[in-house]
Amino acid sequence: MANRWLSAAKTVKERSIELRRYFTLVRTLIYNKKRRHRLLLISGMLALAIVVVLTFLASVYTVLPLDVWFTRELQEDQGVIVNNLMYAVSCIGYMPWSAITVLLGSLLVGVFLNWRDGVYLAAITVVQGVINAAIKGTIGRPRPLEDLVEVLVSAPGFSFPSGHVMFYTVFFGFLLFRIITSVSRKHLRLVLGLPCAALVVAVGPSRIILGVHWLTDVIAAYLLGLVILLLAIEFYLHYLAPTTIAHR
Repeated sequence: MANRWLSAAKTVKERSIELRRYFTLVRTLIYNKKRRHRLLLISGMLALAIVVVLTFLASVYTVLPLDVWFTRELQEDQGVIVNNLMYAVSCIGYMPWSAITVLLGSLLVGVFLNWRDGVYLAAITVVQGVINAAIKGTIGRPRPLEDLVEVLVSAPGFSFPSGHVMFYTVFFGFLLFRIITSVSRKHLRLVLGLPCAALVVAVGPSRIILGVHWLTDVIAAYLLGLVILLLAIEFYLHYLAPTTIAHR
């Protein structure tokens, strides 16, 4: 028993060290302008190219065999606990909780950092929502059907790309960025940053497991959200960031 506890403690310590290294790497990347611009160019072009392909497929084919197969595989043998957890992850993206989350998040950023950052966070979240709505209305892809997969939650509107995933990627992604660049204590960075990162990672699978989005909806939303987030961070660093961040 003692060996098991020692082994578990060692594993937790090793993961904590890995997370610290990851945060250090991200901070280094943010402060290195040349690397940051190279990453923005390469990742942005690649992401947009993939999104163009997925958009074409979504506009031509209402249902793709890969989407159906992946959803069935992901939904297979999922118990009530997992389904409830996935619903809890997605809850933040539904009105009125999404509006409350954006309002509270922006207020907290304004209080603890500065009001310009809080307003900027709210603004980029609104922008991604407008972009998402425009693409959804243009493509008009229906949501998954009950005769193909298990639909655990009914949702109005169109499916491509996922609004939840884009919202989480931009909103919580920018929060994570500000935590990494503003919080000096490593342990506090982990405590505040991990929930943001976990929500971004978990929201995609949650939308598929709940049966409200296809895999291609989620992938396109992650990529679009990432492009918007990277552009938002670059704009912030260039025009809005405090001198201690922009010229570090």
